[in-house]
Amino acid sequence: MADITKFEREDAEVLLNQLQQFQKTLQQEWSRVSNQWGNLKSVWLDEQFENFEPLFEKLSATYDDANRECEGYIAFLNRQIQIDEEREQRLRNRLST
Repeated sequence: MADITKFEREDAEVLLNQLQQFQKTLQQEWSRVSNQWGNLKSVWLDEQFENFEPLFEKLSATYDDANRECEGYIAFLNRQIQIDEEREQRLRNRLST
């Protein structure tokens, strides 16, 4: 017997909205951090810079990965919501004929 799955579109839409807000906030905050790093690295001229720069570059790569993953989750949820809307529309069409 096949398992029945249930998809609550309203919950998915709330999660989608929260993910979009999270991504927007993350992008804004990272932009500030990145700009400040650009200002600092132009004047930081000692050996500690050589130690810190690779750490910051790793953090930057981690941010880029997280942002891409968040975009993927947003796209996935958008698609699932669209599928659910299409399924509901087909059902309404069948019931109205």
